[in-house]
Amino acid sequence: MKGIKKIALVLIITLSFQAKAQDTLSILSYNILNYPFSNSSKADTLKPIIKYSQPDIFMITELTSGAGATTILNDALNVDGITYYQQAQYVNGPDTDNLLYYNADKLVLHSQHEISTALRNISEYVLYYKSPNLSPISDTIFINCYVAHLKASSGSTNEQKRNQEAVALKNYLDTKAATVENIFLGGDFNLYSNLEPAHNTILNGGNVLLFDPISSPGAWNNNSTFAAIHTQSTRSGSLGDGGAFGGMDDRFDWIFTSNDVLTGTNNISYITNTYTALGNDGAHFNKSINASPTNTAVPANIANALYYMSDHLPVFMQVEVDITVGINEQVNSNNWKGYLANNQFYFNANQTTKKLTVVVYDLLGKTRLKQPYQNKQKLTLSLNKLQQGIYFVTVFSESTQKSFKVFKR
Repeated sequence: MKGIKKIALVLIITLSFQAKAQDTLSILSYNILNYPFSNSSKADTLKPIIKYSQPDIFMITELTSGAGATTILNDALNVDGITYYQQAQYVNGPDTDNLLYYNADKLVLHSQHEISTALRNISEYVLYYKSPNLSPISDTIFINCYVAHLKASSGSTNEQKRNQEAVALKNYLDTKAATVENIFLGGDFNLYSNLEPAHNTILNGGNVLLFDPISSPGAWNNNSTFAAIHTQSTRSGSLGDGGAFGGMDDRFDWIFTSNDVLTGTNNISYITNTYTALGNDGAHFNKSINASPTNTAVPANIANALYYMSDHLPVFMQVEVDITVGINEQVNSNNWKGYLANNQFYFNANQTTKKLTVVVYDLLGKTRLKQPYQNKQKLTLSLNKLQQGIYFVTVFSESTQKSFKVFKR
C-alpha cells in the first residue's frame, strides 16, 4: 500500500506540473465624452468606475488632450496604492482621440499604430502577456487591441461613412492576416442595427473575421427587446456637458473579438457570460441609468458615477489566459544574476542553458535590442548604442525568464 501511495503521489505531482496555469484579464471599453474638454474634473468621477471594474486593459474614445490622458493615469487609475497601470503613447490625431491603458504587472505594450480614416484614427495596440513560462522566441501570447469611434448619426450618408471607416480597418487587418491573433476591437460604433453595412464589414469583410461575443443581431435602436444590452444614453435629460440624452435606447458601444478568443485557440479564451454593458440591469429602457427603479446591476455610487461621467456605458468582458507548464521544461531562474557595468550587461546563470534570448525594453515596453545565445551559462551584451535612460533587460530560456532593471549612463 505504501508503494501505491508513493506512485499516486508522484502521478499527482507530475500532473500538477503538466496542468494549465490560468489567469484572468478584464477588458473595459469606454467613450469618456470629450474628456477633459467636457469637464476637466471628471477623473474623480471615473475613479470609482475603475476601482469597481478593475480592468487590465482599458480602451477609451473621445479623449481630447494629452494632459487629460495623464490625469486619467494619475488620478483615476494609479490611485489608493495602485501603481501598476501604464498608458500607450498619446497621439493627437484628427477630431477626438483614442488611448489604451494596461496593467503592467501582467502586460507589456509591444507596439502601437494609427490607422487613418476620413474622420478619426483607429488605433492599434499590440500587447503581450507577461509570464515566466512564456518566451518571445516561442509561445508568447500576443493580444491585438483596436480602438475605433465611427461616424455618428443616422441616415444612409452616415452609414456609408461608418462603413468606409470599417473597410479601412479590415483592409489593414488583411495585411496582418497571417500573424494577427487574439483581437479585441472596442469603441463607439454608432450602429443602429445589424443591417448596417459597417456591421457586416466588421464581421465578414476581408480575411480576418470578427464576432459579437454575445451574438445579438437586431434593430437595437429604441427597441425594448434589447434593453439589457443598450449602452446609450445614461441620462434622460441634458447635463450641460455636451452628452446625448433621452435614456437607454441604443447599442453603440461594443467589444468585437476574433474567433480564436471564442474558441481559446491561441491561449486566450472568452469567459462565458462576462460580456456586459457595465451598469445596465435591463430595467432602465428610455430612463437614466440611476433612475427609479433602483439599479440592480451595480452599487448606487457606481450608477451615479456612470450617469455623470459619460452619456455612454462602458463595455466589460473577461478572458482567461491559459499557460501550459511542462515538468521537463523547468529552468530555475532564482539564481540567475545580471548587472550593468561600463554599459555592458553581464549575466550569469546557475547552469548552462541550451537556448537563451536577451531582450532589452525601454520604459514604453518597446524592444531596443534582442540577442539569441546557444549553450551559455555566462554572457555579455553591450548597451553602448542605446541612449541614456532606464531599461529592462529580460533573459528568456525556453520555459522561464527573469528581468533586470538597469540605468544606462
